Amino acid sequence: MLDTAHKPDYQRVKSVVRGLLAEFDVTIPPVNPVEIARSKGVGVKFVDFAGDADRISGFYDCDENAIYVNKHEFPLRQTFTVAHELGHALMHKDWAASEDYKILFRDSDYDGNDSYEKEANAFAAHLLVPRFMLGEYWEGNTAESLSRLFAVSVPMIKNRLAFEYGV
Repeated sequence: MLDTAHKPDYQRVKSVVRGLLAEFDVTIPPVNPVEIARSKGVGVKFVDFAGDADRISGFYDCDENAIYVNKHEFPLRQTFTVAHELGHALMHKDWAASEDYKILFRDSDYDGNDSYEKEANAFAAHLLVPRFMLGEYWEGNTAESLSRLFAVSVPMIKNRLAFEYGV
């Protein structure tokens, strides 16, 4: 059963991300979540999902301590997926080992209200586009150029700009 008492803790998300960035001395974009995951002992495997499973971007397997990523996804989507699933691996291991953890299909009816998923999305956003880095580059650059610099999608850059600066 879903833990409805769990509310997203965005301060914790930011704290964990700051710690990772400091631990790995990441000061300039792009951030490589695959290297970080593997350095933290979390495997990252790019696999061929068959049949209906090809609609899966990726998932975290607690038993294997590994992130499985759809090798047919766009590279920028793969980057986000690794960062998102790394958030689960580092912050939600108990939940991810429970029956509450569900692998989400890209085009599912998921309503976006699960607090663990919200935290993992925030983790990915703050890891891949940290505020201190965004602050260095956002003025005078287009969303497209920032997308290339940070190696994330244009919609993600636009979301980060809106969240951090209201633009």
